Amino acid sequence: MRRAWLQVAAVVALTVIPNSITAQDWSQPWAEPLDRPPRVDLSGSAGFLLPTRWSSLVLLGSISSATGVLEQVLARDLRVEPDREYDVAVTYWRARYGFRAQAGFSRSSLTIGGTPTIGGTPANPPQVSTRDTMSIDIDTWLYDVRGAIGFIDYAPSRRVWPYGFFGFGAITYNLKGTVAPPLTFIEQAPPRSDARGSTIIVAGDGRQFLLSVDQLGIETVFAFTFGLGTDFRIPLGPGGIGLRLEASDRVGPSPLGLRIREFSAIGAFTPDAGVRFGLVHHLSATAGIVVQLGR
Repeated sequence: MRRAWLQVAAVVALTVIPNSITAQDWSQPWAEPLDRPPRVDLSGSAGFLLPTRWSSLVLLGSISSATGVLEQVLARDLRVEPDREYDVAVTYWRARYGFRAQAGFSRSSLTIGGTPTIGGTPANPPQVSTRDTMSIDIDTWLYDVRGAIGFIDYAPSRRVWPYGFFGFGAITYNLKGTVAPPLTFIEQAPPRSDARGSTIIVAGDGRQFLLSVDQLGIETVFAFTFGLGTDFRIPLGPGGIGLRLEASDRVGPSPLGLRIREFSAIGAFTPDAGVRFGLVHHLSATAGIVVQLGR
């Protein structure tokens, strides 16, 4: 009798357990998120790219041996004009976590500011002419790899999927010609006051400098990327389709470099002292279509 009951229990177990495994629904709230199969999405977006300036009006003081006054060197303003941006990306997701490869493109122009018309002081900066500005066409390529994380747990039925991302890559500027950004020299004798308020004229000491600016052609710089995004999804069968909105910033060094070398007393050059122009931000806002494969 006991043996008969064991045989019945074995038959029931072999019948019920496979059926329960087959009937398991990954959309159930009790399913482990990391147990879900991975999914991949493909996206294409368009939007607006707003780069900040490559340089600003920079005044570097040196002593003129000819006039004995403070001679100032001005590096003219360079900036890439805002324009449209186009992006494509592929993202591999596992639960809330994703890995993305992305590339973007923007075609715009590089504008070089005009020369100053009046020498300035800290209280009255130089006035800049708008007549001798120049511009040249430029293509900007932006590419990077990113890590992404969803702000909420993923579920196949979820229609809104907000996330953040960060990563690193590079930016390549392709100018349609070679440009040597010009320097402007301003001679003046700016007043300096001592503690009693009297005026002191800066005297020369015969020092001489060699100043040079990098020629610009095809320039590539390292960049760090971060931002936020949201997918508005419509689940469809084994995948989905939706609208993707993103806002991001790509931060990299300015491709422009200014080198300063001083003649020593024996006629040789001192070591090169490079001047960099800080970080350039590439603010971006895009919207596009995303297609998801897998649930």
